[in-house]
Amino acid sequence: MTQATKTTIDWLRVRVQAEPRDILQAMRPMFGRWGQYLRFGDNARGLFGFKHALPIQIADDTVVGRMDFGGDSQRGWVRVDLPGKGCQWVKDWDAIEEVEALPCAEPRRVDIALTTWNGEITHEMVKQAHQEGGFTTRGRPPNMQEIVNSDKHRGRTIYIGRRDGDKFVRAYEKGYELASRMPVSQEYREGIQEIDGHRIEDIYRVELELKAEGTELPWDVIQRRDQYFAGAYPFLAQILPDVEPDILQRRPERQPQTDLRAALENVRIQFGATLFTALHAYHGDIGAVWDRIVGDKHNKALLEAGVLLVDHD
Repeated sequence: MTQATKTTIDWLRVRVQAEPRDILQAMRPMFGRWGQYLRFGDNARGLFGFKHALPIQIADDTVVGRMDFGGDSQRGWVRVDLPGKGCQWVKDWDAIEEVEALPCAEPRRVDIALTTWNGEITHEMVKQAHQEGGFTTRGRPPNMQEIVNSDKHRGRTIYIGRRDGDKFVRAYEKGYELASRMPVSQEYREGIQEIDGHRIEDIYRVELELKAEGTELPWDVIQRRDQYFAGAYPFLAQILPDVEPDILQRRPERQPQTDLRAALENVRIQFGATLFTALHAYHGDIGAVWDRIVGDKHNKALLEAGVLLVDHD
């Protein structure tokens, strides 16, 4: 018998080269009987360079996600985001295979969450694990930041790693967050001691955010989320002791791509304004500007970094 999954998906981002209506159709089976009610809301402004956006709605106009699309710089990509609220509506994650089958579909972000209800994980355990190397995988330990509110009923939060990196951890006192969302007065909320029979201080959540930055995100990270959660850091393997960890592999071409992008960004910062003015002076003839500035020798450091051995976007 297949072992029950201990973690949940708390955010999913994919990108696809398909029409938004076709993507929406492919998503319907994931939502079970509610899939037939999926629809688009009103057109909105896109984010992160996309020209348009469409909210994904279900049932009584509840927004469960969004699609961003359009814009010459996006080269036909459509970005689909299902945040935590939207992921809660998903009934069958295996049905995502229909999204996977769409042209050029690939996961870009997957958040995996483990919630414990009986004190199995505590805030102090997470802090101690960081001090003892429980989040160290290569070289120096990732940075840890703790957020402590003067009102203890708001709970405490720990951030480990960088949000713009391959993986990032958020650990927090989930019980207090659940209580804060209850539609009751502040006085009543502060008196809450249990939620669904569990002491509020015993409810804790650890969230792992995985991004396709320096690593490849395989589609099976969704079905095998327990294994990839445990494989991210030693401490996460410790809190899922019955799971065989899977470790995401870094893409070998990523570092040369990053090195070249950083070098070009330095050129833009130092000389971008000059080049822009020169382009206008030559009436938009970029070839004429290029002929006056390009050298005839390679950058030795970039060659040694292997930038000519990989493809670049």
